[in-house]
Amino acid sequence: MHAVDAAPVQVASQRFSWVVAVVTVLAVTSSLLSAVSLYHILALQAEVEELRSEVSHRRAEGRDPPRENRRGSQPKQMKHEEDANKALVRNIVLPKMQTESSGRQQKKFSLEKRSLGSESEPPVLQPFLQMVANNKKKIFQKEFAQEKHTGIPWKAGLQRGEALEVDQDVIVVKEEGYYFIYSQVYYEDPNYAMGHIMIRMKKHVVGDESQHVVLFRCIQAMNTKVPYNTCYTGGVVKLDVGDTVELLIPRPTASISLDGECTYLGAIKLA
Repeated sequence: MHAVDAAPVQVASQRFSWVVAVVTVLAVTSSLLSAVSLYHILALQAEVEELRSEVSHRRAEGRDPPRENRRGSQPKQMKHEEDANKALVRNIVLPKMQTESSGRQQKKFSLEKRSLGSESEPPVLQPFLQMVANNKKKIFQKEFAQEKHTGIPWKAGLQRGEALEVDQDVIVVKEEGYYFIYSQVYYEDPNYAMGHIMIRMKKHVVGDESQHVVLFRCIQAMNTKVPYNTCYTGGVVKLDVGDTVELLIPRPTASISLDGECTYLGAIKLA
């Protein structure tokens, strides 16, 4: 009977010991956590106090000077800014305005001078000569480079100046310079191709140079059923005094129109 009663007492004692141990562990853990939290709180308070001290120190350093000092320094600062503005105007704005004004005056003077010059200087008139086919005469044969060619009778159509003259169906150069030479022939020949050449005959020959030079050559395909077509050519050449320019068709015979508006030869002095 006594043994049975002793067993429950022993079990209850063991349970009580286990509960006391658990409570003790929880109390110790809670104390540790409280200590850690308190440490963090104290550290944060120290940092906050340090930040407050630093802010107060900076505010003390950045305070405005006394009102008396401000009143005394304000006129000096305004005077300094005014002097700086005057220097800026004197060194930058005024020179720029003067430069622009000077540029406008120079441009105006140049335009006035050009206008006066154009009024006083006479216009340059370029000498020229245009010959047209003479329908009162007939075409003729002329030998060139040991071959028979067809020549065209010419007459003076338009002329200005004395740089060019007409002499026996050729253009004679009286003034040295650069010329634009041009020509057109209206062909009425059923041959498959027609054309002409423009020849320069030199007045002075140096060394082994050829006396004649073919300046330009014009070739035009012809229609055998409707044999009507024009051939035009031209270009710039340098001519000397005494040179002659003539037009020949490299065929012994040719059928062409001798109307002045269709067949012509001319030269314009450029310089």
